[in-house]
Amino acid sequence: MIFRILLSILVVFAITNLNSTVLAKEVIKIGVVTPLSAPGGVETGQALLDGAKIAANEINEKGGLLGKKVKLVVGDTSGLPEKGTSVMERLITHDKVVAVGGEAHSSVAMAEIEVVHRYGIPFVVSEAWADAITARGYPEVFRLTVSNSLIYSKAAKWIKDSGFKHVAVIGENSDWGLGVIRVFKDNLVKAGIKVTSFSAERTITDFTPQLLQLKKMTPPVDFLVDGFTGAGELLMIKQAYELGFAPSKNCALLGAGMDTLYPGFWDTVGEAGIYVLSNPAGLPGLPKTNTSEKFKKIFKAKHGREPDAVAMEGYDTIMVIAEAIKAAQSTDGKKLISALENKVNWEGTRGVINFTTQKEPDWAYHMWMDVPVFIIQYTELNQDPSKAAILWPEKYATVKGYLKPAR
Repeated sequence: MIFRILLSILVVFAITNLNSTVLAKEVIKIGVVTPLSAPGGVETGQALLDGAKIAANEINEKGGLLGKKVKLVVGDTSGLPEKGTSVMERLITHDKVVAVGGEAHSSVAMAEIEVVHRYGIPFVVSEAWADAITARGYPEVFRLTVSNSLIYSKAAKWIKDSGFKHVAVIGENSDWGLGVIRVFKDNLVKAGIKVTSFSAERTITDFTPQLLQLKKMTPPVDFLVDGFTGAGELLMIKQAYELGFAPSKNCALLGAGMDTLYPGFWDTVGEAGIYVLSNPAGLPGLPKTNTSEKFKKIFKAKHGREPDAVAMEGYDTIMVIAEAIKAAQSTDGKKLISALENKVNWEGTRGVINFTTQKEPDWAYHMWMDVPVFIIQYTELNQDPSKAAILWPEKYATVKGYLKPAR
């Protein structure tokens, strides 16, 4: 009797395992790495995931890929490099994803690219900007957002052309934050503009000593770059405003991180956010494409607001991976890498996405070089980024030049 019971249990266990294996083969798993808990940029991470989910739903509604449904396997990296490494390892070895997209922190992406390089799995980086991510030259790594050198060289040119004379940069001690400092210094010092810079740990909560030092400097600082992400970015803006330093009629303030683009920005900084500058790598409908109009409609219906650049990047990331799978007619890593390099030319939410193989400059490798870059300025409390004044580029500008506060 006991033998029969044990035999029955073994049979059920075997059938369950067999069914699980069959079901696993009926889906194509794509990994998504993103910060969904502190100390990472949670709002950025959630926006990225929101866009990715819309893409996966759209793919599945159209029949999936290679006759199979797409399943997103999400890994919360918390903005920590060591966690990014372990999450990426799990996605590849345990969950058996065929490709990975996402990431919003450069230091985490730098850890993650070592894992995908070891396993030969393609990784499309959505929102991590450090030059070194693509400069490392790994064939598995692609990026459809900007690099520090790409975006901040343009921002630096706008600062110079706008007549600012003394720029201060406070950057977090991370691959991205230190890159912000380096690119601004490299570009502005050559143009004869004075640059003062500080770096600080990401955990800092009081920027008062640095801000007071800058406020007292001669010649006066007339442009402040906030090179922090997450809570640090918003705290610096709030404290600079409370000190009467920036944004003010005497000093502009650029929030270089993406946390200036979410509702939580206004919840934290309040009126300090009016006249703050931001540099999104995309605005809804600019440039206008069929994909951007469709995505805007779906996102707004689901979330009650316009999509931001990161949500668009999340959507584009999954769709680009899907395009590579269709082009390769395979989920093999090498074939997908080849398809991403040579066959993907897809009209996304921000233009036609393809990846260059050029290695000069080194960060250009596997980059989408035509990412749209904007400089916007808030003019009202609780303003959505899509309604902010566009200062640059000129072809999309809604105002001419920096708008000075009265105070």
